Amino acid sequence: MVPYTRSERTAFAVTGLLGLWLVLAMPIFAQEAYYWCYSQHPDLSYFDHPPLIAWMILVGGKLAGDGALGIRLVTWAAGLAAAGAGRSLLVDFGIGEKGRALWLWAGLAVPALATTRFLATPDSPLTLFWLLSILALWRARQGSAIAWCMAGVFAGAALLGKYTAAFLAIGGVLVLLLDPAMRRQLLTPWPYLAVVTAGVVFSPVVLWNFRNDFESFRFQTSDRYAKAELDLGGFFEVVGQQFGMFNPALVLLLPLGLGYWLTRAKERDPRAVWIAAFGLPLPAYLLVNALWMTVKVNWFTPAYAVLVLGGVAWWAERGASRLGDRRARWTGRTLGAVIVLLACGPALVLLPAGRGSSWVGWDRIAVRAAEVAASVDAMDQEQGNVFLFGSDYKDAAQLQHALVESAADGDRWPVLAQNVYGERALQFEHWDAPAGHVGEDAVFVLAHPDRRAKAALARVRPHFESVESAGRVSVTRFGYEVMTAEVFLCRSFRGP
Repeated sequence: MVPYTRSERTAFAVTGLLGLWLVLAMPIFAQEAYYWCYSQHPDLSYFDHPPLIAWMILVGGKLAGDGALGIRLVTWAAGLAAAGAGRSLLVDFGIGEKGRALWLWAGLAVPALATTRFLATPDSPLTLFWLLSILALWRARQGSAIAWCMAGVFAGAALLGKYTAAFLAIGGVLVLLLDPAMRRQLLTPWPYLAVVTAGVVFSPVVLWNFRNDFESFRFQTSDRYAKAELDLGGFFEVVGQQFGMFNPALVLLLPLGLGYWLTRAKERDPRAVWIAAFGLPLPAYLLVNALWMTVKVNWFTPAYAVLVLGGVAWWAERGASRLGDRRARWTGRTLGAVIVLLACGPALVLLPAGRGSSWVGWDRIAVRAAEVAASVDAMDQEQGNVFLFGSDYKDAAQLQHALVESAADGDRWPVLAQNVYGERALQFEHWDAPAGHVGEDAVFVLAHPDRRAKAALARVRPHFESVESAGRVSVTRFGYEVMTAEVFLCRSFRGP
């Protein structure tokens, strides 16, 4: 093993500490609160995602509680491990100290990768095990049985993180066909053992789907394509978003790097085959799909890790001399500016959310909702006949998490989502059936009521005997409003 140099240790330490700052200071986002809800219901898998992020949050919660540190602790560790895995791959590629240090800085200079350092989402374990799978496969080129088995373990773990890891199989097939050293491995039992190992590691998700009519697999495949229609606007939106997520400077340099590796591929450099095999199929697939269906900005992340590795290797071997001093300085300043802006990310709490769920104010909203629920409970002759719900699964998750964090009787009040009024609520449908609350009173929490109240109340009112406002909660920062929610008392639930 090649020891870390001083510049690498500095880059690793600084980016690690900056990631920890973001772990502690960034507000809890709606998706993170939703995955935290996963962790409160441990299972083999979940409706819309495999289970690894839930298991990570569960471990972090045991160690550090239900706050930001507990939710993100294992994510932070996974981000550091991913940085180390990429660095090891560069060592195996023969890249020197400067290139390896640049990769470590890129962990925060490329927004798509930076989010995997502090946000508790499935992209963090996916990126870690994506890189570890490639590293193990590279080391398996010489016929190491242990490396092949580890590649199977890592690939299965990547699938436990996110279904996107299926593209590892495409990359694996490509390198098996195009890399002579890998082709020779097809005559040994090890590649087949790796596939079996990956399947065993992934088996909890298969078992969960078998028990639940394969609804997660269907949701991620046929259900998505059933809504597909041509949308050029959506396509160009996705393309534009990637300039920000990949870093504008690196997007402009990407054609130069890919051109270099195309030349190296013609010269039979196996590294070029590997970078293309694991870095290009996923973005190509997503861009084609963006013509027809919603493609989220973060879905490109694991492939971007490989493309950044390829870009770093190009820069170390050829790019530094080709760029010239002026363009090199401009690129360096752009990368540094992204890191500085990211360090200022916690200032988001000062900005009002544009639409939908917000990242601030849920502690105060939860306290008010619990007060209303407690007052109804006190008036009723029979205790415990009150539940809470939000207008969508994100608001419901934020509410549930805030109830626990604010000690507002978080375990006392069941929290449901839009399935209360008959709409699909993803994993919330597996936790607490609305039909079991017929006849009970409810507290409905509606974020951003000025924009949403009319439509939301039109959906809610038919399911209760009466719906009345119990007041608003206004959250301010430095004298201006950043979040508003209205709490409604809903009497006698009629069912979904």
